[in-house]
Amino acid sequence: MDLQRFEWLIDEAVKFTISVGVALLILVVGFWLTSKIKNIIRNRMIKRNLDASVREFTLPIISILLKLMVILSAINAVGIQITSFAAILAGLAAGVGLSLQGSLSNLAGGLLIIAFKPFKIGDYIQALGHSGTVETISILYTTIVTDSQQVVTLPNSSVLNNPVVNYSVKDTRRVDVNLTLSHSENIEKAQSLLKQMLENEPKIIKTSPITVDINDFSNDRVNFSVRGFVKREDHGSVLVKLHRETKRILDENKIAIAPAQTDIRIINENTN
Repeated sequence: MDLQRFEWLIDEAVKFTISVGVALLILVVGFWLTSKIKNIIRNRMIKRNLDASVREFTLPIISILLKLMVILSAINAVGIQITSFAAILAGLAAGVGLSLQGSLSNLAGGLLIIAFKPFKIGDYIQALGHSGTVETISILYTTIVTDSQQVVTLPNSSVLNNPVVNYSVKDTRRVDVNLTLSHSENIEKAQSLLKQMLENEPKIIKTSPITVDINDFSNDRVNFSVRGFVKREDHGSVLVKLHRETKRILDENKIAIAPAQTDIRIINENTN
């Protein structure tokens, strides 16, 4: 009897070892195939010129689903019933879901960003107080790279539920140079010189409005806005150039920019 029980244990151990080996083989081969399939899908998306935002968002989801199928197949090979395991997973998912509500809202936000496309990879946007080029739109987060090469990670739900300025939708952008002159300066001459500066700048689009207007004024100063439109990709360089040219032209014509106002308060601590 003891011998039969020993032989049974041996048989069961051999069967279990074989099933574990098969499960490991399924995992190794399955993950390798998952990687290959993911690369094939990526290449097909690229050949069909599918939007990069959609591509980078869907590929991780496809990879997760494929790996989950491989893991479930390996579990089944060991002899664990998938239905029982699925019930356990469902219970765990419910508990995890409650604790990860923020992540689930980020996932929903990512899906809506991909669906409605307020921006895409490569766009220059301003969101949640940060400006930069969209580098990735992942399942949970949107990553942008600022002009100073800082990488900023933004939660999808927060990005979706707050205003987003997309500077890459239109082909042109307006250049604004703001300056302040005192009332004693020749305002009409300054306006004429600055408008001529815009008209002489080759990258300013002449078919779009070119204006040098007074925004507002106070008792001692006049606030100007110098405005013209350029191609989107020229905005940064033209803005820097116009600031430099504005200062040079005003200096050459003896027109002084008004200094910043400073309020001085005298507090008398010896009051009775």
